[in-house]
Amino acid sequence: MKSSSSPQQGVALIEALIAMLIVAFGVLGFVGLQARTTVANLEGYQRSQALILVNDMAERMKLNRGDAVAYVGSSIGTAAPGDCTNAALTTAQRDMCEWATTIQGAGEVQGGTKVGAMLNARGCITNPATNQYLISVAWQGLQPSGAPANACGQNAYSSEDTRRVVSVVMQVAQLTDPAP
Repeated sequence: MKSSSSPQQGVALIEALIAMLIVAFGVLGFVGLQARTTVANLEGYQRSQALILVNDMAERMKLNRGDAVAYVGSSIGTAAPGDCTNAALTTAQRDMCEWATTIQGAGEVQGGTKVGAMLNARGCITNPATNQYLISVAWQGLQPSGAPANACGQNAYSSEDTRRVVSVVMQVAQLTDPAP
């Protein structure tokens, strides 16, 4: 008996290998997409946390608008703020101390590590015009996107393209008594 040997032998195996290769590339693409989505979600979460922080300080300053100039500072939250319950602190000093603690992530602690805020966050409050205050929070993002125009945290991170900043402008009204 003569065995029949045709050029078609092994074609099914090659087709199966090619199909597995296509599926593998599809799975790798899906994993990459999932990783990028996770990073984007974290970036969005950090931005919302920063917006909450700038609005918190704006409200604190509105409540103490007569002493608003006492809030001006840069790199707030980069050093240990100390004891915020000290009775000798003024309202502005207490507000700045509490804000610095919040910027450092003291709102949520895991295993002794503060994890309740953005990565390497810092606050800045400037006085660009009379009775006008720019309240900013800067932090280190995860992926490069472009350097922000705001100077808060400038040159404090590994790359200016990973620095993120959110700001709010607060105008303090000049309240005067009407002329009699």
